[in-house]
Amino acid sequence: MKLYHDIPKLKHTAVALGCFDGVHLGHQAVIQAAQGESCERTVFTFADGRTVKSGAPRLMTFEEKCRLLAELGTIHLIAPPFEAVRSYEPERFFHAILREKLGAEVIACGENYRFGKNAAGTADTMRRLCETEGIACHIVPPVMVEGKIISSSRIRQALADGCAEQAGDMLGRRFRYEFEVVHGRELGRTLGTPTINQLFPEGFLMPRRGVYASMTEWNGRTYGSVTNIGVKPTVGSPVPLSETWIAGFSGNLYGQRVRVSLISFLREERRFASLEELKQAILHDEAAAQRLAAPYIAEGGTRDDIAT
Repeated sequence: MKLYHDIPKLKHTAVALGCFDGVHLGHQAVIQAAQGESCERTVFTFADGRTVKSGAPRLMTFEEKCRLLAELGTIHLIAPPFEAVRSYEPERFFHAILREKLGAEVIACGENYRFGKNAAGTADTMRRLCETEGIACHIVPPVMVEGKIISSSRIRQALADGCAEQAGDMLGRRFRYEFEVVHGRELGRTLGTPTINQLFPEGFLMPRRGVYASMTEWNGRTYGSVTNIGVKPTVGSPVPLSETWIAGFSGNLYGQRVRVSLISFLREERRFASLEELKQAILHDEAAAQRLAAPYIAEGGTRDDIAT
């Protein structure tokens, strides 16, 4: 996949339009609709996230979005800064960018898609403009889960409520993040439960605080794990973070980017009376987490030690 932060001159493209925060099942339907004979699938979005609902935290990093879009068969990813086109009226955006620059022969968007200055253009506007130019236009209806429309906002709410399974059903995969492992107090080592600590970047969604069954991916392998999101009330943390224990794993992951996927909420964060009580709770959580993670562990996954 070729990534552009400007708007290149292309020919014979099928363009999917949207923010695609989360690349959930509804987004995937729009992207799959962007296809045509001899057309190269192209996604137009914004690198700076300006199309994310005002004030809403992001569900994924831009790097993760790129990976998923590539997996969906995207040939060209057009991701200019929002400021580059914010002054374009809908008609100008259509003719100058989609038609003239990108050479669009097929355009796909969702029913609630808005574009152009002050979001004046709608999906119906796009359909009308396409008809005048003889461009195929696919307005993709929403995808439903449990009788409700899938949306990034609904996924954010599910995660804020700790409903990791529900969020995963809408995403089409477990909710996951891949951040650098940072140094902590290393208290887990003294308890026999060494953990990896990861900070959530500014503007990234932090799920409900508490303990989760999770999966951790590293070096091509997937491990069952248990993750605490919060401030570790028994020992204290100056900022909320993700703290994950992978039982049976040894190795130095400091400075590495490690992917953690949330499977199910296990319990609230709580303060324990002693470190021994904390240790026993962690062991209990880990046993529950392994049972829940087992069906998701990819073939070839292991809990054995691995070299790093």
